[in-house]
Amino acid sequence: MAPPPILALALPSETGRILSIQSHTVQGYVGNKSAVFPLQLLGYDVDPINSVQFSNHTGYPSFKGQVLDGKQLWDLIEGLAGNDLLYYTHLLTGYIGSVSFLNTVLQVVERLRSINPGLIYVCDPVMGDEGSYMFLLS
Repeated sequence: MAPPPILALALPSETGRILSIQSHTVQGYVGNKSAVFPLQLLGYDVDPINSVQFSNHTGYPSFKGQVLDGKQLWDLIEGLAGNDLLYYTHLLTGYIGSVSFLNTVLQVVERLRSINPGLIYVCDPVMGDEGSYMFLLS
């Protein structure tokens, strides 16, 4: 197991560090917007990556926004790795907006487990978009 990064040593968390890969909406509370603050209140250090950024929940008649693809996710992971910031005790995933993003999430799991074999992975199998995307990681 790799040692925790310098930042984690400077700002220790008794509970752990979470990488949270989920959706984000400007209006409303879903995905990272609803998960990060409660987890922080419980003592976790939480680093959110937004799989999508939408104006509002997709249950409304319309929404606008962006969907991150796999390359963009990997770029963020490489940025963290370049600064020795990939030591996590937990990984939380939720809404996945594209197939390339899903495939990259699997690579992220492998990468994080190579650094911390004790990584706890929690998957929220968000099944939305009325059948367009229905991803479940095992």
